[in-house]
Amino acid sequence: MIARKNRDVKFIIYQSLYIFVISVLALKGANLDLTEVIPKVSDTEKTYTDSLKIMIDSLLARGYVPEIKYDTNQKFSNPEEMQKKLLEAQQQLAVLKMNSPSITVNTTSPGMQMQQSNIAENKEKIQEKSQEEKIEEKIGRELDFKIPQTFTQYTSNTITNPSSVTVEIYGSDGSMIATVPPGGSRTFQLGGQNSLIFKGGGVSKTVSTKENMKPKIAFQRLVPAGEDVSVRNLQSTVGYRVTISDDFPGQLDVKFSGPVTVKQSGPLVYDVTLNFLNSRSAFDNFTENREAPYSVSFQINVKDRIATQHNVSQSGVFQFGEW
Repeated sequence: MIARKNRDVKFIIYQSLYIFVISVLALKGANLDLTEVIPKVSDTEKTYTDSLKIMIDSLLARGYVPEIKYDTNQKFSNPEEMQKKLLEAQQQLAVLKMNSPSITVNTTSPGMQMQQSNIAENKEKIQEKSQEEKIEEKIGRELDFKIPQTFTQYTSNTITNPSSVTVEIYGSDGSMIATVPPGGSRTFQLGGQNSLIFKGGGVSKTVSTKENMKPKIAFQRLVPAGEDVSVRNLQSTVGYRVTISDDFPGQLDVKFSGPVTVKQSGPLVYDVTLNFLNSRSAFDNFTENREAPYSVSFQINVKDRIATQHNVSQSGVFQFGEW
């Protein structure tokens, strides 16, 4: 009897709570019918939609399938329609695979596998090209370090090759002038080339040449000249000091001509003394039928053995009037 009363009490309590909950929901304006608040999403719809979206988005992001125009945000409630769309996408991917054999698409899952053979080849070529550029840059720096700013025409020039490749030297007309082995040096003679081209290890350097200047002759008179000058005094002392200036004196030929004695007193410095009349009778014979002052000349000729067009001459004169 007591147990039955306990059950009746519990029933009343539950019923009261139920009525309370129903009342609260009614006051809040809740819909108490059995219509689904959130429509159930079809597992088939989700599967097909997500698969197609992932596949197409992945290819679009890589720029492989610009011709695919599906709206990847579109949802399909009909599984058959979704399956049809997915099949169309797979067919386009099959055509893409034929045109681009480096791409493999796994159409059984939303993921995509890319073969890396061509990509690896391209990467290797880029690395090789980068390595070649670094080698060329290194050789270029080495050549810049050892190549003089200019080379001089019509003379011998020397170059050192510190690189690991053979360096070829060409003239401005394209003719081969010399080759320099790796780590070696070479001396070569230039003509009138305006520039030189150095090639080695894929590097090409063009360097201007410098003009070889003509030699110059300077005369310094050390004795007087005129009617009152004795020829004996002239012949007893140095009459002229001749100085020759040139950027490459070692390739000059110097020649004096006339009744003089020449003594070299320094590099390209010459002392010239008259050596003409050694007796009074020789003096009388020379001055007969002549009027004072009497003149005797000498010449100097300077010629560049390599720059043969550089041929310079100049004359000096001794004057006297007495024995």
